[in-house]
Amino acid sequence: MSALLSLDRLSVSVRAGDGRGDGRRRTILHEASLDITSGEVVAVIGPSGGGKSTLLKAVLGLNRFTGGSMAFEGAPIRRPLDSAHRRLRASAEAVFQNPLGALNPHASLRAAIEEPLQARATPKAERAKRAQTVAARMGLDAQILERRPGTVSLGQAQRACIARALAPRPSLLVLDEPLSALDALVAAEVAALLSEVIAETRPTVLFVSHDMRLVRRLASRVVVIEAGRIVEDAPAARLLSSPQSQAARLLVESDGRRRAAFAAARTSGAREAHA
Repeated sequence: MSALLSLDRLSVSVRAGDGRGDGRRRTILHEASLDITSGEVVAVIGPSGGGKSTLLKAVLGLNRFTGGSMAFEGAPIRRPLDSAHRRLRASAEAVFQNPLGALNPHASLRAAIEEPLQARATPKAERAKRAQTVAARMGLDAQILERRPGTVSLGQAQRACIARALAPRPSLLVLDEPLSALDALVAAEVAALLSEVIAETRPTVLFVSHDMRLVRRLASRVVVIEAGRIVEDAPAARLLSSPQSQAARLLVESDGRRRAAFAAARTSGAREAHA
């Protein structure tokens, strides 16, 4: 099967912030090569500051790539924001960490969800219908949709961001730590809804997360980035059960300890309740 998105030795460098003004650059992403086929859900994990979000932003054109190339639906992207890259951006939607920063504070949640549909010249009646349907699927009722972002909870705001990203039925859905601003209970609820909607609508998904629970729930494949380099790329089931890279082992082991502690606390609580 041909790739929906291909990265070929993609690199991102930025000017070093040492104040010397000598033009030196620091490479954040080193020659990343990756093929993602239609319908795959690919998680990108690794240590903080390793280049995960940089990769996502380069795909979206929010960070300019300085080496290598991309291709989207077979069309080569040889430089940032060329015509093929603009087609990728028009076919993709994204959800970021901070929902309140991503929403217009003066517009209702309904208007926010309809915004990408309006940009695609979707007829008004169809916009309203699709926005209502996807919002309901994400647990937002009609009354909530008339409110502004500052008057709802973070969880409701992030549900609106996810609904907005899903409403135009994008070819590529990009998620950058979509649950990190939420508390554990709300994050679990939103993750469950997101998992259900992705299973139903089957978009191609590329997402970054430190939350291994979300990776286990969503990913069909996992890519590990450390110090700006892809160090492992494997089916999710294999990588989560038998990680090969040091970075992946540390994350999987930490997740295992967390799950064991949670299970022990739950068992202890059950015993106390029956004492």
